[in-house]
Amino acid sequence: MHASLAGYRCDILDMVEEGPKLVARMRFYGVHRGRLLGHPATGRRVEWAGSAHFRFAEGRIADLWVLGDLYGLVRQISPDAM
Repeated sequence: MHASLAGYRCDILDMVEEGPKLVARMRFYGVHRGRLLGHPATGRRVEWAGSAHFRFAEGRIADLWVLGDLYGLVRQISPDAM
């Protein structure tokens, strides 16, 4: 992502913790400056939603699962995007 998106950022919008688990709702964004998911640079600012799901054990991250709306991202960088 850093190589393809200038100014790539991930903002944490919400976090919920319950016992050894934590979920973060996030927004990812940047300017499409390099090849990404098979699409050449468009120069467009792109933004998509996602979440990260953590499980902790013995004071460390034991498991991590990240979800992102890649379909929404591809719609923004495809040649047919407005």
